[in-house]
Amino acid sequence: MRVSYDYQLRGSGSLALAPQGGDTAWVVRSSWANPSFQGDLLPNRPSVSANGFTATWRVGNLALGRALVSTDADAPEVGAVPQARVDLVTPVDVYDQVNRSVKYGFLFIGFTFMAFLMFDLIGGARVSAVELGLVGAGLVLFFVMLLAFAEVTGFALAYVVAAGAIIGLLTAYSSAVLGSRRRAGFIAALLVALYGVLYVLLSLEAYSLLIGSLMLFAALAAVMYLTRGIDWARRG
Repeated sequence: MRVSYDYQLRGSGSLALAPQGGDTAWVVRSSWANPSFQGDLLPNRPSVSANGFTATWRVGNLALGRALVSTDADAPEVGAVPQARVDLVTPVDVYDQVNRSVKYGFLFIGFTFMAFLMFDLIGGARVSAVELGLVGAGLVLFFVMLLAFAEVTGFALAYVVAAGAIIGLLTAYSSAVLGSRRRAGFIAALLVALYGVLYVLLSLEAYSLLIGSLMLFAALAAVMYLTRGIDWARRG
């Protein structure tokens, strides 16, 4: 006896099949571009692209490990039946991207504070702890604004709005604290570069940690080079 089913589903994050027939053919088509094939039975050469995926399972009686004809007493439990399952995975959502950006927050605070410290030690501009605290508060506010706007507009537009607002705020404040528009322009260029690099890191999935660690190494080497002639004992 041959039985055929054809149905459509919407709003489901996972779909599973427990085959019971002597020969089962299961074809799944979806516009979702990130499927995850799970379960005991895997599809035969699934086709996955940016426009969706198509997967076909062919399960014979030998793969089930049971006879074609059985009584109710011989029927296996539901959990013991081999299953084929496909999950629709969301690789990185808005909250994951914001969470990843927070992990790189020390880059912003560390690099910006180091720039102010260089102006204090080398450029002669006195920067107090209160002023550094206000700058740090502005850098932290970026992540709050990013999350707030991302829930409404999406991540890309929220990133541009939050980064532009914080860069403008800190540039104007740096001009007053450092007493020079040129120095404030350096702070603005530094923040633009940092936010640009962070966006690239958030877009990557495989090499973000490697690139981030290399950036930290390069920044530490630059700070060591610029401060190699400072007599820290005398300044202390």
